[in-house]
This record gives sequence, structure tokens and C-alpha cells, in this order.
Amino acid sequence: MIVVGVTKAVSELFGKGGIADRMIWFNGFPFLDNKEEHTFGVPVSQVMTSDVMALPATGLTMKNVEQLLKEDRYQGFPIIENASSKVLVGYIGRTELRYAIDRLKKDRSINPTAKCLFAPPASLNPQTPTSPYPPTTFEGMASGTVDFSRFIDATPVTVHPRLPLETVMELFRKIGPRVILIEYHGKLTGLVTVKDCLKYQFKVEASENPRDDGHLVESQERLWGVFKKSALWKVASSPGIGLF
Repeated sequence: MIVVGVTKAVSELFGKGGIADRMIWFNGFPFLDNKEEHTFGVPVSQVMTSDVMALPATGLTMKNVEQLLKEDRYQGFPIIENASSKVLVGYIGRTELRYAIDRLKKDRSINPTAKCLFAPPASLNPQTPTSPYPPTTFEGMASGTVDFSRFIDATPVTVHPRLPLETVMELFRKIGPRVILIEYHGKLTGLVTVKDCLKYQFKVEASENPRDDGHLVESQERLWGVFKKSALWKVASSPGIGLF
């Protein structure tokens, strides 16, 4: 009974949901609860990240790409025609790019100044069920270029900047993409992730239900009092253990 009471008190103090839900929240995992429905009334453009690290289809060297992979903050890269037009071409994940480079290095040595090509192929070859990636051969490449086009997702999930945030969150729940790109007239304007949605959700919830620090301290003191009483009762009921 004591354990149940303490668990209920902690749950009411720190939020709603079960232990698993609270652990997901405390660890900061990007999880959208499908049991919750929200109406924010804002477009996704208010939540998206506008400062996006995009890769041009041509022009980067192998050294540039490997330097980007050393930074942990990038989990993937939109591909654009060039920095001036920002016409969206596709998307490549960090894992796929790392895999392609490692596989290429096994076949031959790579010049750090070799030019990288990220233009997607005109037609995609079907992948075999036994391999998550299509077969890759680099024999036909020029020594000064590296072609990553077969690893590009030419049809990433894209939405309009004025699409409601609730609809974007529903896409994350039902489709499960790692990222959704924001596209306007064919040009990349930003991207949004599950973490971006959760940050905005927590911000709105905090503004709608501001927490009273005094009430929180009082609740914590009451909870601590319950712990102390439970400990004293345990000591008093145990034979051979005295109170100091």
C-alpha cells in the first residue's frame, strides 16, 4: 500500500501517464503520444528549423563531406541544386552517407579533393530483399569524382510551410519519417523533426498551465514527510533496530 501511495503521489506531482511514459519524457526521447490530440492553430513554418545544412548536388569535396560527418548535430542532409536556387533534389541520411563512404574506401583509396556528386539517378533500380542498399560498383567512376546518387532519397516527405502543425505531427505518427522537409515552389525553406514538434508542444503547455513554484515546493515537502514517516514506521516495526 505504501508503494502504491508513493507511486501515485509522484505521478501526480511530476505529470500524467504511466511510468513508461514518464521515463520517455525524462530521457527526452522524441516520441509523439498518439493518445493526445492538440490544436495549436499555427503553421509548421513557426516550428521548423530555417537554418538548414543542405548539400549542393555538385561542388563539395570528399574532405568537406567527412568534416560534416564529424559533427553529431547533423542526422541527415537535404540535397539542393545549388546554394542560390535552393531547388530541392532529395535527401540523404547520415547513416547512408557514412555507409557509402566506408564501402568506397574498401574498394579503393579516395583523394580528399575528389568531387562528390549527389544528383539522384534518373531511374531507381529495385533493391533486393537481402540487402537494404542497392549493389554499388565504383569501377566506372572517374578518379576525381565520387557518385553518391544511388544513396539519395529522391522523394523525401515534404510539406507546404502553411500546413497546420497538427497535420505534420499526424504525418510523423502514421508515416514515421526521421525528418519532414518544408518546400515552397520547389525550393527548400526548412525542415522539422519530432523534437521540434515536442519543443513547441511543451512550450505551449507551459504557457497555458504555468507551474507555481511555491506549490511545487510544498508538494515536495509533503512527499518527503511521507517518506520519513514510512522509514520511521519500518524501523519501529523491525525487531532489534533502535532509533537514534
